[in-house]
Amino acid sequence: MPAPDLSTSPRAIWRLTWPQMLMMYFVFFTGIITVWAAGKISADVQAALGMVTQCSIFMMVVAMAISSGATAAISQSLGALKILRAQRYIVTTVAGTLTLGIAVSLIGFCFEDAILRLLFVPDSIYSITLEIWRITLLTLPANYLYSATSVIFRATRQVLPPLWIAAFTCLLYLLACLTFGLGYFGMPAYGYMGLVLSNLVVQCLGALCNCLLLARVGYLQKRALPGLRWLKKALPYLLKVTLPAGTASVVWQSGYLTLFVLVATLPADSVNALAGLNAGLRTEALLFLPGMAFNMSVAVLVGNSLGAGKPAEAKRVGLNMVGIGTLLISLMGATLWPFRQELAAILSQNPGAQAQIVSYLTYNLLSTPFSIASTIMGGIMVGAGATFYNLMIFGGTFWIVRLPLGWLLGHCLWGTASGVFCAMLCSQCLQTGIMLYVVCRCNWTRHAMSRRAL
Repeated sequence: MPAPDLSTSPRAIWRLTWPQMLMMYFVFFTGIITVWAAGKISADVQAALGMVTQCSIFMMVVAMAISSGATAAISQSLGALKILRAQRYIVTTVAGTLTLGIAVSLIGFCFEDAILRLLFVPDSIYSITLEIWRITLLTLPANYLYSATSVIFRATRQVLPPLWIAAFTCLLYLLACLTFGLGYFGMPAYGYMGLVLSNLVVQCLGALCNCLLLARVGYLQKRALPGLRWLKKALPYLLKVTLPAGTASVVWQSGYLTLFVLVATLPADSVNALAGLNAGLRTEALLFLPGMAFNMSVAVLVGNSLGAGKPAEAKRVGLNMVGIGTLLISLMGATLWPFRQELAAILSQNPGAQAQIVSYLTYNLLSTPFSIASTIMGGIMVGAGATFYNLMIFGGTFWIVRLPLGWLLGHCLWGTASGVFCAMLCSQCLQTGIMLYVVCRCNWTRHAMSRRAL
């Protein structure tokens, strides 16, 4: 097993961050491939796939929560040079993630009709949505495992292996969508079923490769299997971080599902608005996913610093990452601003959906500095194990500001999806201001593990 790298120098930060940014772009291109291919089929398929994708992201909240706990526990353990403790947390994370992924998938199958009816899926796309939903549920356990093992690599600063795997799976998915989805190169076109089955194969392959690499580099070892005595002592901290993170994810993703319901029940043009929202979210990921790379990097750096007993360094590194990441990605957003119409034309053949994509991008490109800054500050809280702040701030602004304001503007005053998109911008501004106050003024470093623990 390689010795942990605990440096917080600019070179070490760049070495940790650039592969994650590139990997996030591979994730982005995978999403864009899906939207583009679905748009080639029909607007109905694009809308159905968008609703299922958003719902599957909601069902990923357990994996996201475990990943937050794993990032804090593993990075702090390595910062304290507790190698065996880190290995045990890794084994616990892998086993727990796979088990819970299977359980969540079974729950989704049991309540599939109720879930889709709760989303107010239009009758015209219900049958398509149901078929996509069932294949997506089969993919969920592999998706859980692939996501969690990628997070483990980042928490240990081994960021190159998951990058190569992400590149390979992205290329494979593109080829599968072109051939089996759209029928290119003389292959039979299976339409949307070809898209979702391709995703199933790619996610399983990615999860398998990650697990094999973790075992090869020494992070997954038989000797690191935790006993009941160790779990009894170690799980309380993991749960302390995971439960607020999981609740925050539930609150956040349920908020996005409600946002989709707000758009689906608009007085007019709801199907085009849904397609536009789905495509707009995918395009926004061009900026948000690099922001997540900074989020993940700062979580590891803060966790290492707190594990080593250096709270002042953790705060300094965190604020530096917020400033650098926000400036860099805001400049990227400014370069996209003049090309909103061109991006919409790439993502959809339908003029109505194109107009909705442009409207979405107008408001959300304006919110880039705020959304990126709050995203990176959320990573600071994850690294410190202070996920309670993320729950209260992100969840509160979403449900108290974004959704009520979206309903007021979208359904009552403007009557269009632009009202919902404007509410998203307003809530991001408020969210960022509160997060900045917490990072600068509150004692969030006290939530880290004791160096003497376990």
